[in-house]
Amino acid sequence: MAADHTPLTRRQALAALTGAVLMPLADPAAGSVRHERHFLFGSPVDVMLRHAPESPGDAALASLASVMRGLQHIHAQWNAWKPGELGRINQAFREGRSASVTPALLAMIRSAARLERASAGLFNPGIGGAVQAWGFHDDVMREGARPAAATLAAWRDAAPSLAQIEMRGDRVASRNPRLQLDFGAYAKGVAIDRALDEFAARGQGDALVNLGGNLGATGATGWQIGIRDPFGEGLLASLATQGREAVVTSGSYERFRMLDGERCTHILDPSIAAPAQGLVSVTVLHRSAALADAAATALLVAGPLRWREVAQRMGVTQVLAVGPDGRGIASGALAARLQFASRDWRGRIATV
Repeated sequence: MAADHTPLTRRQALAALTGAVLMPLADPAAGSVRHERHFLFGSPVDVMLRHAPESPGDAALASLASVMRGLQHIHAQWNAWKPGELGRINQAFREGRSASVTPALLAMIRSAARLERASAGLFNPGIGGAVQAWGFHDDVMREGARPAAATLAAWRDAAPSLAQIEMRGDRVASRNPRLQLDFGAYAKGVAIDRALDEFAARGQGDALVNLGGNLGATGATGWQIGIRDPFGEGLLASLATQGREAVVTSGSYERFRMLDGERCTHILDPSIAAPAQGLVSVTVLHRSAALADAAATALLVAGPLRWREVAQRMGVTQVLAVGPDGRGIASGALAARLQFASRDWRGRIATV
C-alpha cells in the first residue's frame, strides 16, 4: 500500500484511525500532521507526527519512513504464523532442539516472561498451539467446529509457559514441544514503544502510533483518543493523552469465530485453553504500550471478579472494564479523565 505523506486536515485526522478518534488538541494553524499508513499486524497501521510550521518537513518524513521500516520488520519476523524468526523458533521447540535468537526478540521473550509471572499466567504467549487449534491464527475468521475435547485437554495438560524456555547466550530451547510462541497480545505494544523511542531519539516528540486500535502517543500538547463502544458504532468515551501514554483495548467483540453456531472470542484463557468469558472489553492506559497490551489481555481473561487483583499485581492503575450487560467499572485514576460520549454511558460506568 502506498504511503501518504500529505499533511492532514483536522477532519482527515479524525477519520484516519480504525476504531478510534484522534484529534490534535492544539490549534490546527499552529502546526501540521504528517501521516503514513500501511497494512500490518492484520490491521491498518497509522503513524503520525505533528510539528510546527517552521520545523523542516524532511526530518519528519525521514523519521516516519524509518519508524515504518522498523514496524514492517517486526511484522515480518515476529508473526508466529508467517515465515520468519518466531516461526523458526517454534519449529525448533516442536522438534526438541535449540534455535538462535536475535537480541531484540530475546529481550521481548524475557519481558513477556516477567509479565506472565506478574499476571499469574493469565497473560501467556506460550499457548500458540491452542490458538491454532481454535483457528484464531488465521487471517480470516471462518465458521467451523469447535476443537475436539481431547485436543484441548492435551494443551491444558502440557501447560506451556515461557518459564519453560531455556536461554543460553543467543540460543533458546524448550523441553516442552507444545510450547509455541504467539505474541499477538504483546508484539503490537512492544512495536509501539520502539516506534515512540525512535521518534524521541530523532527529536520528534509529538507523535502518535496506531496499530489496529492500540494507540501510543507523545507530546506536551496531547492527543484526543476515543474509546470504542464495544456494542456498536461510535464511542463510549474519550480522553486526552498526557505526555507519553498508551491506550490499549482488549475486546471479545473485535475478533471471533462462529463455531458450532456459537460466537467464540479469540482471547483464550490459558488455564482452560478456551475463550475467556465474563468481560466484553478492557481498556488500559499506561506509559508502556507493551505493559498495557499484556495487561488488557490478562484483565479480560481474569474476568469481573479478579481483574482488579490482577491489575494490582501487574502495576496498572488506569483501567476501564465493561461486561456483557453493558455496565462497567473504571478505576478512579482513569475515571477522572474520561469524557463520556453520552449520559447513558456515564450512568453505566461505576468508579472504584
